[in-house]
Formats: sequence, C-alpha cells, structure tokens
Amino acid sequence: MNIFIVLIMVIFSCPTVFAATSPDKIVWIDKGKVSVKAKLKDPESVKFRNVYFHKGVDGIPMTCGEVNSKNGYGGKSGFQKFISGGKADLTYLQEQVKDFDIIWQRFCN
Repeated sequence: MNIFIVLIMVIFSCPTVFAATSPDKIVWIDKGKVSVKAKLKDPESVKFRNVYFHKGVDGIPMTCGEVNSKNGYGGKSGFQKFISGGKADLTYLQEQVKDFDIIWQRFCN
C-alpha cells in the first residue's frame, strides 16, 4: 500500500473516530489489539509486546506496538510493528505497508 494513501486515510478518518474527549488509554489499547487480531490469519495465536498508547505529531491517538502470530503455514512469522487507530481499516502491520517506518515515525514516536 502506498505510504501517502495510508497517511491520508489515517489523518482524514480520525476526526470522526476520535470525537470523544481524551479516550481512556487502556480501552484504546484494547481496541487496537482487537483491530490487529482482525487483520491476522490466526488471531488466537497472537502475542503482543511493547504495546502503548501515543498521540503522534498530529495529536491523533494511536495504539502502537509489536505483534507475532502464526502464518498460513502454522509457524510463527516473527514480531512486527503495528499501528492502530482503533478500527481494522485504520490498522497497519509492518509487513503489509511499504515504507511503514515513515508512518511509525509520524504516529508512534
């Protein structure tokens, strides 16, 4: 997926998703984890690490972290970074997005 399309989707979709004031960080992280699981082939095998809530340079709340799960062959694919805006269509996995590190820098650092 083109990095600029991803950035535009996140920035313009977020105001409607984030209309509530100051979301509870724990609830937000849980929504992010559920959204990540929805993007994976074997959601029951998911392991998370280094998961945190962050408002990036645009002030948009995100769940950021790393996830590992079984791939289509039944083996673990290794930890990869993810970014979630709280919905599956606003959730991005490192292996699925070209130039993912640019998005990570903007929303998770």
